[in-house]
Amino acid sequence: MVIFVLGACATERELPEASPAAGVHPDGYSSEVGINFHGNDLAKRGYDLALCATCHGEDFAGGTANVSCLNCHAGGPDACRTCHGDGPTTGLHTRHRAAGQQCAECHVVPASWDAEGHVRRDGAADPAPAEVTFGALANATLDPADRHGPASYADGTCSNVYCHGDALHAGGGSSPEPRWDATPVGGCTSCHGAPPPSHTQTACASCHKAAPHIDGILQVGTDCNGCHRSSPVFANLAGSTLTTDPVVGAHQAHLTGGARLRAPLACTECHRVPQSVTEVGHLDSVLPAEVLSTVGWNRTTATCTSSCHGTAVPIWNADDQAYCGSCHGIPPSSHAQTLTIRDCATCHPSVDGFGNALFDLAGTSRHLDGVIDVF
Repeated sequence: MVIFVLGACATERELPEASPAAGVHPDGYSSEVGINFHGNDLAKRGYDLALCATCHGEDFAGGTANVSCLNCHAGGPDACRTCHGDGPTTGLHTRHRAAGQQCAECHVVPASWDAEGHVRRDGAADPAPAEVTFGALANATLDPADRHGPASYADGTCSNVYCHGDALHAGGGSSPEPRWDATPVGGCTSCHGAPPPSHTQTACASCHKAAPHIDGILQVGTDCNGCHRSSPVFANLAGSTLTTDPVVGAHQAHLTGGARLRAPLACTECHRVPQSVTEVGHLDSVLPAEVLSTVGWNRTTATCTSSCHGTAVPIWNADDQAYCGSCHGIPPSSHAQTLTIRDCATCHPSVDGFGNALFDLAGTSRHLDGVIDVF
């Protein structure tokens, strides 16, 4: 009966004036309860909305039937929301939407309801389930050598997807190939280890600053300052700038030459600086950072015996230890003891009449350069 009536709508005919829809659809056609619900009937007909349009108009606003579908379907029967609402709730759909993922990341989004392969295929209904066709994000690769095939979905399992760490170099995650119908694991360790096998440090935010996370781009500092902040003030990997912290100590004083006894020091004066972030011996080396043997660093006492400080043995994380007289006497013991700091410039061109170290236009000083400058 229903099939016959809908088929008749394809041929325009007059309807009873008292009730335009009388006799065209069975009772309960507009109700979501019961076998006569029009959604069920439409499914049987392969979701052919063209049948509805012959009576209700191409825009479904009334047509010759003078009955608008828009009263219930605000966007029209052909709108995405009409069938999908706020989105499917099966599997992990809700969780992915909450994470900001768009439908196109896992499905081909049709340009229109009647696009081939949407609800209809080859002139008939396209049966469930919906096909999974991964987009650019799932197929993203930080290093081409880490991908072992295109992102795929089979038997409820995602494989080779970047989103879950299955295309990461030595990711070490606990669930890189999650099942769609399983309870989500979540957390950092589901995609990569904490830290990943290629790392030794666990302070992720030190090198991976606040930025989009799963976006196909390795968000990491590209220079030393990206992780080892030295501007405007040196900070350790956790962000502390306290000079009493052994990791921070006198870094700032050395990097800026704040005591005005010499020009700023380069990191290479005390450390081996890697040529790249991923160089062997950098990220894969356990803390603390290694100090060159020439510095004479004693980690237990936090002191060094570098020639820069003369015979003094300064404590790394104690303040105000570098000044005229801290490395050699004023005057040195080899000089006449009647001399004052203002007399230094008489023989030493590397200081001014007040004993301050002189800097050239390049910001360098000849004071602590290992050579005694004397007229």
